[in-house]
Amino acid sequence: MRSQLESIRPEIQGVIIENETGAMECFQNQTLRPILKFQNGLIVSIFRYHIEKHKITFHQLTDTKKNEYIEQIIQKDRKIHHLLLGIVIGHFTEIEYDKYLKNEKELNRRIFNLLIQRLQNQL
Repeated sequence: MRSQLESIRPEIQGVIIENETGAMECFQNQTLRPILKFQNGLIVSIFRYHIEKHKITFHQLTDTKKNEYIEQIIQKDRKIHHLLLGIVIGHFTEIEYDKYLKNEKELNRRIFNLLIQRLQNQL
């Protein structure tokens, strides 16, 4: 039976969730991707607010520079880094959080790679 948190997450079409994938990839596809899709509007708004607050002329940058800037901010700005991580972790069930704690380093890497890709594709 799905929890209330799991029931509000959107389904991701075309994602393999079978036993053929590893445990981390399965967690990424079943948990991380739906949470990021569900929270997409908030994630984009937070990043846009960061750009405005720091008076970045983001729209004038080339696509390559935009992508580099997004990656740099997500990795180096601890405040936005922890805020975005909290948005994702806050949507875990207790079972998912236990799995996360056992593989925190690897799952954080996956979370931030997905966040960076998502922002790069939209901004």
